[in-house]
Amino acid sequence: MVPEETSLRSPWRWWVCLLLMLATIINYMDRLALNQLALRIKIYFDLSHQQYSILESAFSLAFAGGAVITGILVDRISIRWVYPLMVFGWSLAGVLTGFATHFWMLLACRFALGLFEAGNWPCGIRTTRAVLPPEERSLGNSIFQSGTALGAVITPLTVLALLRSADPEEGFRRAVMAITGGTYAAVSPAPTDTWKYPFRVIGSLGVVWIVLWFVTVPHRWLHTPRRVLTLTVGSSPSFRIVLADRRFWILLALVIGINVAWHGYRAWLPLYLQEQRGYSEVGMSQLTTAYYLVADIGAWTMGGLTLWLCRRRWKVSQARITALGLASAATLATLLIPWLPEGIPLLLGLLLVAFGAMGAFPTYFALTQDLSLQHQGKVSGFLGASAHIALALIYPVEGWIIAGSGSYETVLAAIGLSPALAWLMVWWYWPRE
Repeated sequence: MVPEETSLRSPWRWWVCLLLMLATIINYMDRLALNQLALRIKIYFDLSHQQYSILESAFSLAFAGGAVITGILVDRISIRWVYPLMVFGWSLAGVLTGFATHFWMLLACRFALGLFEAGNWPCGIRTTRAVLPPEERSLGNSIFQSGTALGAVITPLTVLALLRSADPEEGFRRAVMAITGGTYAAVSPAPTDTWKYPFRVIGSLGVVWIVLWFVTVPHRWLHTPRRVLTLTVGSSPSFRIVLADRRFWILLALVIGINVAWHGYRAWLPLYLQEQRGYSEVGMSQLTTAYYLVADIGAWTMGGLTLWLCRRRWKVSQARITALGLASAATLATLLIPWLPEGIPLLLGLLLVAFGAMGAFPTYFALTQDLSLQHQGKVSGFLGASAHIALALIYPVEGWIIAGSGSYETVLAAIGLSPALAWLMVWWYWPRE
C-alpha cells in the first residue's frame, strides 16, 4: 500500500487539513498585522500612499520568488521538512518587524515575510493532494484556505488586545479619539511605538505550529517515493508538458483574477474605511472582522457545494465550474460600493464581495491539483508567483490612482470585476470530462 492510499482511507486526513488551516491562520495574522496598524505605521514613519504601496509591492515580489523556490523544493524534498522551515522563516520576519526603526528596515522585513509566507500554498496544496481523493479536494482546500479569513478575523481582535496590553491607557485614548475625531498619535501623551508589540507576539505563534506538525502528522503520508511517481505519471515527464497544457494558462488568468480582488481589498479596505468613510479604528476592526468571517463562509460553502454536487452525480469539472461561477458573481457587488451609504447597505455590499472573493479559491486549488502529481509544487509555485508579480505591478498603480483622485472607491469598484472575467475564460475553455 502506497502512502497516498493509506492517508486517503484515514479519518485523520481531516486533522491534517485543520493543521493546514492553522498554518494559514498564523500566516495571515503575520501578514495582516501591517494592514490593521497601517494608519499608526504611516504616522510613525511619515509614509505617503506611494510608500505604503511599495511595502505591498515588495511583499508581492518576494512572495512571487518564494512561491517558485518553494514549489521546486517540495517536488524534490519532503514537505515534512520544507513546510516547517517556511513557517519558521515567516514567523521570524514577523517578529523582526516589531523591532523596525526606519522605513528601509520595515521594507526588508516585509520582503522577508513575503518570501517565506509564499511557501504556505505550494506546501499546503501538495499536502491536500496527498491525503485526499479528487472529489474531497475542494472541501479540503476550503478548510486549508479558510485559514486566511479566520486569520483576518482573529487579527483585528488580537491586535486590539495587544495594543491595550502595551498601553494600559488605550481604552481612554480611544474614547478621546471617538469624541474629538483625532488620530491616536494626536492624543497626548500617547506613545507612538505600541504598534510594534503585536508584531512581536503574533510572530512567535509559528513555533507552536511547528511542534504540532512534527508530533501529529505521520511522515509516511508526506513522502511520495520516486517509484510511486513513476507508476502514477510515467517516466519523469518534463515540466514543459505542463506548460504545453492549455489548462495551465487558463489557471494563470484565474489566479491573477481572484488574487487581484482578494488582496486588493485586503490592502486598501482598512484605510478606505478609516480615511474615506470616517470609521474609527474600532469600527474598522469590527467591519473587517465581519468581512473576513463571511469570506470564510464563502470558502466553506463553495468547497462543500462542489462535494455535494459530485455526490449527486455531477461531473467533477461541472461542479467546480458552477461553484466558481457563483463565487465570481458575488464579487460583482463591488460595483455598488461607491454608492452604498455607511451602515447596513455598505456592510452587505462588502460581505457579498468577501463571500465571492474567498469562495473562488478552493476551486482554483482543486483545478491545479489535476495537472501533475510530479510537478504539483512547481505548478502551485509558478502560478502563485505570476499572481503576485501582477499584484506587485498593480499596487503602485492603485496607489497612484488613490493619491490622484483622493478616493479609494474607483480602485475597489474595479478590482472586484476580475474574478468574473477570469471565470468566463474557465467556463469557455476548460475541458470537460
